[in-house]
Amino acid sequence: MMEINLEARFFDRFNMEKTAEILRSQGVLDIRFTTENESNTPYSTDSYVQSMDHDAAEPIYSLRVSVEKSRYRQAEDTIIKYGGQLH
Repeated sequence: MMEINLEARFFDRFNMEKTAEILRSQGVLDIRFTTENESNTPYSTDSYVQSMDHDAAEPIYSLRVSVEKSRYRQAEDTIIKYGGQLH
């Protein structure tokens, strides 16, 4: 199994969380969240949601996703569909 990583930026917390929920249902291997000011500090899904309640003023959110190579295109399409900008 070959693993590929995707990273996307979101300007809306709701869209990022919705994307993560859908990606989980598609069977991604790992999801990490960061804010633009903390781009080197990954959060687990549970701790990130709690953390975001305190940092709601942050304008940009990043989503890092690890997927199997065979699911790369599906994950990419999902991210774009919900407003993520791949980088």
